Amino acid sequence: MNKKDNQRTRLTKILFRNALISLLQKKSIYQISVTELCETSEMNRSTFYKYYGNVRDVLTEIEEETLKQGQKCMQEIEVSGINCAIQPLYRLLCYIKENKDLYQLLLNNSVDDNFSSVMIQDTIDFLKSKSKNIFADNNNFPDYIFQYILSGCIHVIQSWINSTMTESPEEIAQLIYNASISVIEAYK
Repeated sequence: MNKKDNQRTRLTKILFRNALISLLQKKSIYQISVTELCETSEMNRSTFYKYYGNVRDVLTEIEEETLKQGQKCMQEIEVSGINCAIQPLYRLLCYIKENKDLYQLLLNNSVDDNFSSVMIQDTIDFLKSKSKNIFADNNNFPDYIFQYILSGCIHVIQSWINSTMTESPEEIAQLIYNASISVIEAYK
């Protein structure tokens, strides 16, 4: 029974999330009511309130899950050298391509300015924790360099998802990687 309830809970939340993403493509989060979200998801209000307090809670859950996926890709980076970063970046870009609509909403600031800031800060914190191993010859790698690289990466990804995405995730990963290496090499 617990397994069935867990599956039912996951499916219910997916319906609410998908409905919210659909509605966010037409209007801002502040214009979406619980009633409208329930109608779009074809669920009732009591079911909604069983899992969420308001519409913003659904968005917060979407953002948190998206950030966790990015963190999962970062955690796969081995600290044996900077070259190892391209595969997790490639996997993240594949995930972004598969979830283009979601990332367009979250990264384009039409939903929440905080999402891209948190994503950048999480990445900076991760890279700083790994920087002693990745940049062994330079332990004083300043935050400004991390911020510069990551802001550029975010904007490249934004431009990519806002376009027709004719470039493959592999091509974008290579572009970001090469640009980042150039900045790092110039700083050394």
